[in-house]
Amino acid sequence: MAKIHGAASAGEHLSGNMNFYTMYVKGLDITHTGDIADQTQQNLDDVVNMVSLIAQPIIMNNPLSVTLDGLAPTLTGAGMLFKFAVEHGQIFERGGDNVSILNEIFLGTTIDGVTLEPANVEFSMSDIL
Repeated sequence: MAKIHGAASAGEHLSGNMNFYTMYVKGLDITHTGDIADQTQQNLDDVVNMVSLIAQPIIMNNPLSVTLDGLAPTLTGAGMLFKFAVEHGQIFERGGDNVSILNEIFLGTTIDGVTLEPANVEFSMSDIL
């Protein structure tokens, strides 16, 4: 795209005010398949849509199937790990808890018959990749 009077240009630009989040989940398959008819893809789409209610994720990984022991704050066993970043610093923070808003929107929600609760979903935040 050519600049017109120096006012516009095409490109991808990220700000420096980014926070990185990790979702740890047990019992809910959020595998990325790219097939909108696949239930696991629909589950992932539900997760992304819920995050997007507050802030649009600008960077996301394909969820990984992992053993949560030593990765999640307290969850153990088989599960999924999903990382994403947003450009709004501390957007999910309330009362000193960096993931309070994520907990508010996810806990008690049912996706594919799995009710998300502290026993099967956790979040963590980092300001570095």
